[in-house]
Amino acid sequence: MGNGHDLVGRNLQGHVYATAYGQFDAEVHGSRGPGVSIATTQYNHGNPGFIGGGMLADDFVQPPIIFWKNVLPPGLRRWGQGAKDFMRDSFHHVLRIAGPIHEIPDPTARVRIAGHVRDKWGLSVAMLSGRVHPETVRTAGHVHGRAHEWLAASGASSTWGAAPNPGLSGGQHQAGTCRMGTDPSNSVTDSYGRIWGHDNLFVSDGGLHPTNGGFNPVLTIMALAFRNADHLARSL
Repeated sequence: MGNGHDLVGRNLQGHVYATAYGQFDAEVHGSRGPGVSIATTQYNHGNPGFIGGGMLADDFVQPPIIFWKNVLPPGLRRWGQGAKDFMRDSFHHVLRIAGPIHEIPDPTARVRIAGHVRDKWGLSVAMLSGRVHPETVRTAGHVHGRAHEWLAASGASSTWGAAPNPGLSGGQHQAGTCRMGTDPSNSVTDSYGRIWGHDNLFVSDGGLHPTNGGFNPVLTIMALAFRNADHLARSL
C-alpha cells in the first residue's frame, strides 16, 4: 500500500555516530545518571567543504560491561590483568564524546521483508540492504576529528576512537522509509502523514522524515505525531 513509486522502505536512515574517548587525570564522572551534561551544535551546519554535520555531547556514561566492550584503548587486550587494571583505575577517568550525523538520504538504503527467512514464530523478518551515502561518511569523519579536538582541548592526556562505522543501523534512530512530501512521485505520504491514495491510512513515526537531522529524532517524532493527530481530529 502506498508503494506505487517503489518508495516504501527506501531512504532508510539510522544515524552514523562520531565517537571519541579521552582519558583524564581527574575523575570526569561519578557513574550516576545518564551523564550528558554539555553539548555543542557548532558543527551541525556550516562545515566548510562538507554537507551537514552533527551535534556532539559528553554522551552517556557507559555501564561497566559496555565500557569493557567499547571503551578500552586499542592495543589493550580484553582479558587478563591489564584489562582488569584499566577498568579499575580508569572507569571514572574516561569521557566519551559522541553525536549523530545528519545523514543524506540514499534510496539504495532500504528495509524489505525477507520472505526466505522466518523467526521462531514463522513470521518473515526484516532485511536491510544498501549503503550509507558516501558524503555522510565523509562528514562523519570530519565531526569525529572535532570530537578528538574537544577532548584534547579539555585536557585529556590521550584520546582514541575508531572512525565512524558506515554500516546501516538496525538498532536506533531509524527513519525515512515512508517519507512525507507534497508530490506523490517522490514521497509516500502528504505533509500530515496520510498515505497518498488512501483517505484513512496514516503514518506518524520516524518513517516520515525526509532527513533525520543531526540530533536524536525522538522530539521531532513526538512533534509530528501531535501535529498529525490534531490534523486528523480536525478532519473527522
